[in-house]
Amino acid sequence: MLQRFGLAGLMALMIAAASAGTDVLARATNSNDEGFEFWGNCSRLPNSFEFLPIYLGSESPGFVDLGKSVVIANTSYRALQYTRDKEFGAVRAVTGRWYGGMGADQWPVGTVDPGRQFTAFRVTDWELDGIRYPIDPDCVLTLSTDSSALGLYNVFVRFTEPGVHRLRIFGRQFTNFTFYAPFVLGPADPFGLDGRRVFMREQIGDVLDDQFVHSYELHVGREEDGGGGVRQQ
Repeated sequence: MLQRFGLAGLMALMIAAASAGTDVLARATNSNDEGFEFWGNCSRLPNSFEFLPIYLGSESPGFVDLGKSVVIANTSYRALQYTRDKEFGAVRAVTGRWYGGMGADQWPVGTVDPGRQFTAFRVTDWELDGIRYPIDPDCVLTLSTDSSALGLYNVFVRFTEPGVHRLRIFGRQFTNFTFYAPFVLGPADPFGLDGRRVFMREQIGDVLDDQFVHSYELHVGREEDGGGGVRQQ
């Protein structure tokens, strides 16, 4: 399985590479009524943030191997899904902290272009407490360091009051995305494809509706009280 970089490392690099800005309330949300607010500046990261889990406790980090190769323009590629439908259950969160989710990756510089990747794959909606919030497909931030190319959908939420919230994050593979997988080029590729991989539309999921859905029950508490619920790893 092609392993992903850890989100902790991605987050640290992004914080170091980007200039933090003033927190901006998203236009779509009334925090006084709903108890939460969205980050509203697509060109700048929040001052501090963390990512919700994207892997279940039973999973190994990595993309979903569809168990087959496909031929595209007379060339064979190993077929992958970017992710799959997942139900994370109770996840601890704290007030005042920005949380991101699906749609963040780090690649060795000179390998995969995250800008092209997140044109083919898009985070389309966040649904919070039953209300859908469409995501601007241009709200993608890409950064680079001497060693890494970074990309993420610049979408974050924070909660202003303790409580329990139901969050669902939706993603979709709009077009196939072909790439060469780092670290498995040439003879290192167990499938003999010289590292050729392709992200495909949903073929494995709870419901095959062409959407990837990550679902959370966020138990929000105050940081000084240790948050609420149980945090998944």
